[in-house]
Amino acid sequence: MAICMNQSDLAPGIPDSDSELLGHRGRGTRLDPRFELVEESLSYQGACYRMFTRRERLPDGRVVDRDVIRHPGASAILPLLPNDRIILIEQYRPAVGHNLLEIPAGLLEQGEEPIDCARREMREETGFEAGKLTPLLEILPATGFSDERMYIFLAQDLQFVGQDPDEDEWVKVHSVSSRTARKLLEEGEIVDGKTVAALLHWFGHSR
Repeated sequence: MAICMNQSDLAPGIPDSDSELLGHRGRGTRLDPRFELVEESLSYQGACYRMFTRRERLPDGRVVDRDVIRHPGASAILPLLPNDRIILIEQYRPAVGHNLLEIPAGLLEQGEEPIDCARREMREETGFEAGKLTPLLEILPATGFSDERMYIFLAQDLQFVGQDPDEDEWVKVHSVSSRTARKLLEEGEIVDGKTVAALLHWFGHSR
């Protein structure tokens, strides 16, 4: 005998939120007035980032301190070559102590627009200039401790003009097929967050 169940029976106590969530327009963020900022003070100033101690009052009245990194923002680029090929870069990442396969990316300079940053980083790290840059998606890659917002672009109509990396960057450029990129994802050889997000988004929308 077939048993018919309502949607609410599948997750008791959890409301259906389709309309509420789809109707929200906040670039991914939602204000919760139950959390009150008491004060925020600078605790560390680095070359690229600033760390603040953020004191907040929780909904139950407790006051807690949290370390938050204020980030200038960044742009990343998914470069597409003809014949269904993708450009990836390989570079050493000191925080993990290993080389990673990634899409090119870099920090926004003061007053710089994300698309201009994408164009600059594309040229510096891969040696290619893009005739066409299209916004692909925005992500907040480290919300546990940082307000970084990353703007990811799709780069097409590429022309090679020569690399110009920063003096502390050691970058190797790879050209791989979409099939190989998928396999590298599946086998856990691509683990960089922005690269995983960009590739999965592109694969999901390019069928």
